Amino acid sequence: MANPHFDISAAVVRQLGDELVSDEVTAIVELVKNAYDADATYAHVVVNTKDGPTGHETKFPNAIGYVTIEDDGMGMDRADIERGWLMISLSGKRTMKAAGQTTPKGRTPLGDKGLGRLSTQKLGQNLELYTRKDGQADTLHVAFAWDAFTDDKSLSEVPVSIEPAAKSARNKGTMLAISGLRNSEVWRGRSVEKLIADLSQIISPFAEARPFLVTLRIDGRPIDLGQVSAKVRDAAVGKFVIDFVDGAMVLTGKFRLVKLRGNQEVDAYEQLLARDNGRAFLDYLKGRKAPVDFKPSDDPNYFLAFSYGVPLSALGGVETVPSTDPNQPLIEANPGPFHAEIDEFLLRDDEIGAKLGGLANTNEVKAIVQLHAGIKVFRDGFAIKPYGVNGEDWLELSAQQTSATSYYGLRPRNVIGFVSISEAANGNLKEKTDREGFVSNPYSQNFKRLMVHAVEKIGAFYSWIRRNFNTYKAELPERSKPFEGGRKAIADAESVSRRLASYSTAAKSLEANTAAARQKIAAVTARIRQAPVLSSAAERELASLLTEAQQALEASQALFSDLTGYAAEAKDLADIVAVLSPRLDVLADQLQDFSELAGLGLLAEALSHEVQNQTDRLMQKASAAVARAKRSAPPNVDLLVLGQEVTAAASALRRQIGHLSPSLRYQRDKIDIFQLSKLIEDIREHFADRWTEGGIRAEISPGSTDFAVKTNRGRLTQVVDNLLLNAEYWLKEAQARERNFEPKVTIAYAAPRLRIWDNGIGVDPAVEDALFEPFITLKPKDEGRGLGLFISAQILESMGCTISLLSERNEHNRRYIFELDLSGIVDG
Repeated sequence: MANPHFDISAAVVRQLGDELVSDEVTAIVELVKNAYDADATYAHVVVNTKDGPTGHETKFPNAIGYVTIEDDGMGMDRADIERGWLMISLSGKRTMKAAGQTTPKGRTPLGDKGLGRLSTQKLGQNLELYTRKDGQADTLHVAFAWDAFTDDKSLSEVPVSIEPAAKSARNKGTMLAISGLRNSEVWRGRSVEKLIADLSQIISPFAEARPFLVTLRIDGRPIDLGQVSAKVRDAAVGKFVIDFVDGAMVLTGKFRLVKLRGNQEVDAYEQLLARDNGRAFLDYLKGRKAPVDFKPSDDPNYFLAFSYGVPLSALGGVETVPSTDPNQPLIEANPGPFHAEIDEFLLRDDEIGAKLGGLANTNEVKAIVQLHAGIKVFRDGFAIKPYGVNGEDWLELSAQQTSATSYYGLRPRNVIGFVSISEAANGNLKEKTDREGFVSNPYSQNFKRLMVHAVEKIGAFYSWIRRNFNTYKAELPERSKPFEGGRKAIADAESVSRRLASYSTAAKSLEANTAAARQKIAAVTARIRQAPVLSSAAERELASLLTEAQQALEASQALFSDLTGYAAEAKDLADIVAVLSPRLDVLADQLQDFSELAGLGLLAEALSHEVQNQTDRLMQKASAAVARAKRSAPPNVDLLVLGQEVTAAASALRRQIGHLSPSLRYQRDKIDIFQLSKLIEDIREHFADRWTEGGIRAEISPGSTDFAVKTNRGRLTQVVDNLLLNAEYWLKEAQARERNFEPKVTIAYAAPRLRIWDNGIGVDPAVEDALFEPFITLKPKDEGRGLGLFISAQILESMGCTISLLSERNEHNRRYIFELDLSGIVDG
């Protein structure tokens, strides 16, 4: 070679196209995106599986089956084609995006890899391009065959035809014609139904997230891409909106009263909620602390509306990136502003919802929800797979769902929704080359963190509503019937008691009739007895029978009287049963919430016992090894050091387990009198081992004065542990963001109070008022469930003590001091 240089086999391009495009839907969408980037107002897709290319001149008249994609975009001239379109991976769009430029219509191009046209080979054997740039005289016709990309020629040797089209009525725009379909079966029968369903999800069905029109025709049949109409969305039982702007997320939502009906709570719903449109229940809720701010909905068709806001910086587990500010080396990876809407539906027995949407029945709602179930991510109107496509549960809604019939949370098959992002505002959310999801980076991880937190907060509010509805039922003087999902014995007892109570009226009526009959019989009998001479033999015999009848009626009347008393008692029993039923449901909720914790406690107990045994054996063997090392000549120094290290590690493990042991079942009922300072010092020693590497310091406030308490040591330890573990988590979060941050926990005590605080950012205002309610947390789901402070408050309450978050604020204007009032356990 006179001038050595790299070249490339033409077959590599075909291989690259096969690997980049997974299926026909992805290929179509990539080509439609090109129309969007060309500032088109529409893209018309036509598929013909039976005929050759028609309606335009072609280089491949014998090819069977074709796909055309036509738009009214900017079009291309010969220079654009030769220096751009024919240059693999040369992308003017990439240059535009890097410079922050947009198209004349203000669009930031979606493509930037210069590989989109390679997707055409997934569809057919031949490619023809008809394009005309606005203001140009001619329409250009480009043609080549993908079968020409073979191993025996270089890429530059593949024949390509460029010539003016013989005739064209086109003013501007482009049409791609792909002929010789590779897999015509995918466009027929059941396969095409799946393809249409997939395509209808990829091209946004929501008007709010759809930038331009896309139409599809297959073998002459117009295809409905299943757009989600405003009528269907108006039938939703719950509607939620999420906006992330300037580093803070705001969640708003509303739901209809029928949401509280549940699957097996129809009677309770009708008797306690529907009859007054939930007004009494709303008054009840106003006196309870909720995880979000709520109020009656301004929309008369909805029951409650709520709102919640939180900055990205307040969430736990947030990813950071380097900052250009030397004073703040790390900042939160901001994914850019986005908007999301989620609609929740009842898929049965919601005729009211259908009427609100102006629909005749619920069938259309069911069909659309089944087709579009899931929450999808659309970038400028095009879905990013796999998020929500075909119901993919990227927000882990199913993980929150329980099998309980009264579960109120979001179900993955009952919601449709979208997250709208853009190439211009969310450039750091980069898609993988194969278009199958985001590249995993701090920005995409924080994007998911925000969305997961939003749906968890919706679930937490629904759970709060459910728990309060159960307690509301338990506290009302008038009770609904027990739910069919309740305890069978309770249901049977109430059924019997109500039947007995219903006999009361009948018994009173029969008793009155019996009394009247007795009076008549007594009158007849008296007359016969008073004039025996004038009475016939038959009448005298009748008098004897009437006397017996009167005695029988007296016994019956006494029975009816007893029955009336039993009926009254039965009514009392019915009232008692009605009280028990909702209270059992409340207990069932609590048992469900804490069953996992109980199992964890049993596991910890078994682990504690086993670790004690194993560390004993390990220390014995290590001691024996150290003794042998000392006796050997010369002494085995390596074995001696190893044995000593094993002994030290086993001792440390025993200390940690020893810290856990007082909280386990076999010791938790033991009551001791001990100095609080001794407990705090033991706990501080335990955490000192844990915090050595992290650099967290724990100190006792100089003004602390000791006092004795009388309680179970393990239960009080559990409370203090939880506060210190929470402090540890948020101090580590602060460390990750501030390089020179020196974390510190301070403990102060003076009878009867114990205070704990740290020098972190403090408690976020979004949760400070509901901090001791269950499931309130800003940590990621795998880091905490929001039960620690709730359990601590319950433990202290059982001791006659309390915990509170003081109103005093730190330098970040946040509350930060936890105070335990131990008045209930101070000795003496």
